[in-house]
Amino acid sequence: MSNRAVRLSAALGVAASLIVGLSACTPPGGDPRPATSAATGSSPIPTGSKSPEAAVETPAPTIEPVLVVAAVDVDGAHVTASGYVQGVIEDGGRCTFTFTRTGSAPVSVDHEGAADRLTTSCGTVQPDASRFARGTWSVTLGYTSGGRGYESAPVQLEVP
Repeated sequence: MSNRAVRLSAALGVAASLIVGLSACTPPGGDPRPATSAATGSSPIPTGSKSPEAAVETPAPTIEPVLVVAAVDVDGAHVTASGYVQGVIEDGGRCTFTFTRTGSAPVSVDHEGAADRLTTSCGTVQPDASRFARGTWSVTLGYTSGGRGYESAPVQLEVP
């Protein structure tokens, strides 16, 4: 057998192997889309009754106050804090911004919550800076509604 015949035979063998290997990737009928067991457009048939065990309960959203800003204003006249409550959209809840520091009386400012598009806004409060001694204060946002209370993680505020 000549070199040319050997090369041609080898090339035909490789081509045949590829064709056989790739044909396993296509389902019968030549449609490359995956086969489904349900007929097109079909939907489950209702049984007429549901057992309580089959009901899927959606968990209640987590209600969490979020403190967005806690800072001394540029002019030094006020301390500004703002925040919102995620997981609830309602008017009338009570937002309480609380500023604490060891050795100082706490400063608390209440603000009524207001529903906005995705959260309950606690707005912005600006207590007078004269109520704060110099040093590091811890600021939290509390939210009370329906007899339940929630509190944000504390944020540190430096009063110069």
